[in-house]
Amino acid sequence: MFDGIHSEKIAKLVQGECTDPSILIDNVSSLSDANNRSITFYIDKKYKNLLAKTNAGIVLLKKSDEALRPSGAIFVNDPYLAFAKIANFFLNTKQDSGIHSTFISGNNFKVGKKSFINAYVVAGNDVFIGENAYIDSFVKIGSNVKIGSNVKIGSNVNIGDDVIIGNNCNFFSGCAIGIDGFGYAREKDKSWIKIPQVGSVVICDDVDIGSNTTIDRGALDNTIIEDGVKIDNQVQIAHNCIIGRNTIIAGCTGIAGSAVIGKNCMIGGGAMIKGHIKIADDTIISGGTGIGKTISVPGERYTNVFPYNLKHKDWLKIAAKLKNWIKNDK
Repeated sequence: MFDGIHSEKIAKLVQGECTDPSILIDNVSSLSDANNRSITFYIDKKYKNLLAKTNAGIVLLKKSDEALRPSGAIFVNDPYLAFAKIANFFLNTKQDSGIHSTFISGNNFKVGKKSFINAYVVAGNDVFIGENAYIDSFVKIGSNVKIGSNVKIGSNVNIGDDVIIGNNCNFFSGCAIGIDGFGYAREKDKSWIKIPQVGSVVICDDVDIGSNTTIDRGALDNTIIEDGVKIDNQVQIAHNCIIGRNTIIAGCTGIAGSAVIGKNCMIGGGAMIKGHIKIADDTIISGGTGIGKTISVPGERYTNVFPYNLKHKDWLKIAAKLKNWIKNDK
């Protein structure tokens, strides 16, 4: 049972300066809902009244705001970031361990210490799960799958055969990892023949994947999600894509097959990225933007969200005029 943690230890976790090391904290909360054993944060002056009234035992805030909270405070450079780290610490501390009686696995299943597997989880042959993992109900794990330590997998997640998952990853409810990619060859009569997808998916460390997001297995080579990537809900990543380190992708984005996204990119919701192209490092793509060719220069931002509902031939005319206007305006 979790009895709480003293403010002195919390301050060390976030390299902060604590005004009172003896306050016992057992939950995270908002300013308005906090009690005397809560920790919360303050970053915006429009919440000054809430800060004055809060019952929180500890408030994370900047040193420059010290006058607003002379006691029960931890001063940090970035209160929001510090709060995120502390919230994750509390979540991990409270995690259960053990395997539910309804769990079913194939041959050669192995799981590390302090891991928890909830009801009605199914795993195939030759599955390895590391330490301190959390697998929620109705998860399906294929065969020959390796899952690292400190991984959290939400309910109804589907993980295909041969998938490799690193450490410290979060998979939210309903996402599908390593399911067959979209590949077809066309017959002379215009019917379609399914192309088997024999690659898999490799997900590196510290990756988050949102609810109902799909990451297709590779056609031949693997689809690869590198360290630190954060993916929102309902994102489609097709076969053989590579998503570079620390890139973040907002909801409803679609990335077609064999696209390579660079490191530290930011992709807005509903963006559309063509297959077999490359996106340079540090690229920002605004929400709803379509990217149809390779971006070679790093650090640029791209935006196009109009016009809508045009016939293709009309759109080509407008695009040509816009291109000429931009060229002549330089």
